[in-house]
Amino acid sequence: MTTIEEFDDEIGAIEKDIIKFLMSYTLFIGQKTTFTTIKIYFITRKFLTQEKLQELTGFSRGTISQELKKLISMDLIEKSNVSTTGEITYSMKNPIIAFIHSFSDLTNEISRFAKDINAIKENVENEKILIKDLYGFDKIYQLINALANAIPFSLELIKMIDKELAIYQGE
Repeated sequence: MTTIEEFDDEIGAIEKDIIKFLMSYTLFIGQKTTFTTIKIYFITRKFLTQEKLQELTGFSRGTISQELKKLISMDLIEKSNVSTTGEITYSMKNPIIAFIHSFSDLTNEISRFAKDINAIKENVENEKILIKDLYGFDKIYQLINALANAIPFSLELIKMIDKELAIYQGE
């Protein structure tokens, strides 16, 4: 049987600080706040019920239910216990995988960014003859090129992390 942990107030305050930190971390930016908050609580707690999540987050039961279904469909959490009263305890399968899972969202963001920055780069290249002598052109041109050149490296790094994740999941 699984037990839902009740943290001491001081530990609960530290947990809230960790959640605030992770919510502001680039890895989670761009994800839905409710989804990310619930996912992070599973990272810190492992076992949770809808009732406990509602107490911790202040989100409605409907919102929590919707996000739990999403986490289950992503194979990040599972139903670990159903009490005689029907209360379901959910557990995170692997907190490390759940944390790293956010990299796939990051890949999508980088791909979208690549498309946009390459469009800007193409526009600047097309107008280069007309604007190359304007004040600030060199700095902007260098920045656009640096960003465009960093994208392939970023995507390769994420591919490496994905490979490591696949190895880790296989263990």
